[in-house]
Amino acid sequence: MKNKNVKFKTNRYLLLSIVALNLFIAKTSLAVSINVTNPIAKSHFSELVENFLLWVLGVAGSIALLMLVTGGVLYVTSSGDEQKIATAKRMVTWTILGLMIVLASYAIIVVLSDLFT
Repeated sequence: MKNKNVKFKTNRYLLLSIVALNLFIAKTSLAVSINVTNPIAKSHFSELVENFLLWVLGVAGSIALLMLVTGGVLYVTSSGDEQKIATAKRMVTWTILGLMIVLASYAIIVVLSDLFT
């Protein structure tokens, strides 16, 4: 029974010392000013949208490049198989068409942005 009381008192003193230490740290650190920088580094919503669209354009361009290379490799390695050649031609055609749509949509957004700002 005596051992239990000693443990309880020890735990209580430990808890009080931790609380006191936290209060001391909080009181001394209040004088420190914290400067948080803007992680997106943009002050207007239009700049944020423009950066996002540029990112999307980069991703679309990377995917289009990958698909064009894949279509070219499929065309070269088709060994005269008409079905593989047709698949490669469709892949290249649809990739170029998709890239044109992405670029046209970006151009439309830039023109509308210039009109409204």
